[in-house]
Amino acid sequence: MTVMKLFPIFLCSALLATSCAPAIRQVGTINMMSTRNVDANLKYKPLSSYIGGSVTELKKSRAKTMEDAITQTVKRVPGGEFLMNIKVYMIKNQYFAVEGDVWGSAEAPISYRGFKIGDRIAWKKGDKILNGTIQALKDDKTCYVKQDAEKTGEKGKEKIKVEEKTIELAYEILVRAN
Repeated sequence: MTVMKLFPIFLCSALLATSCAPAIRQVGTINMMSTRNVDANLKYKPLSSYIGGSVTELKKSRAKTMEDAITQTVKRVPGGEFLMNIKVYMIKNQYFAVEGDVWGSAEAPISYRGFKIGDRIAWKKGDKILNGTIQALKDDKTCYVKQDAEKTGEKGKEKIKVEEKTIELAYEILVRAN
């Protein structure tokens, strides 16, 4: 057989072999990673475990560098400083993703985007301005807020229903209440 006849067979074999390569591939494990300076004098505590490790999170990763992947994962957890027990992945042979335990300072109050637990906040829902108190910082997009009691019913009657509830809100719609 001539080289010209073997070339298409070789090309098809090469394409088949590369198309069978996994889209997500673990490339290593590391004990600790950080893109910031870690202060040896501070006490740190684990804030969240296995961040960034779901298949959905891994497939969404578009970090071109390891540094970007680490920063994205740490920033998902309010108060996060560094990662421990890390697995490093390659996504489609061009993006990086990391999974690990996020650690933060045990002494500093956890805050995110200037909001911290206990802050009085306000937000707009329809025509109403509602108020509440931040109960917990969930992730880099949302927090849990205990909405102030809403009085419903008619003013002239004794039947007034007071409602308190905890809701999940995005940081971008919140403002500080006085």
